[in-house]
Amino acid sequence: MSSLLQELNEFSLKITELIDLNDWEQLCEILTQRQARLSLLANTQLSLEEQSVLESIQAMDKLFIESIQLKKMALLKDFQTVAQGQKSIKAYYATATN
Repeated sequence: MSSLLQELNEFSLKITELIDLNDWEQLCEILTQRQARLSLLANTQLSLEEQSVLESIQAMDKLFIESIQLKKMALLKDFQTVAQGQKSIKAYYATATN
């Protein structure tokens, strides 16, 4: 496997770790670096092994997106809970001062 494909594979491992850690800033940087490496492959003839690695990366990307969507939904739910709590506090203070 070429060193570039090995590097792309390592990016996938790092991306998984950063998603688990909710480190979105570092994730953005890693994705930018990975995209630069992927663009190097755009106009090259790939071996079957290299094509297989790229297909694997695409499959992993789908899993990354699903994982991020789940985290996004959880954060949205938490935000809604906080917003509802703030409304309750405001309502309490509004009735307590009357």
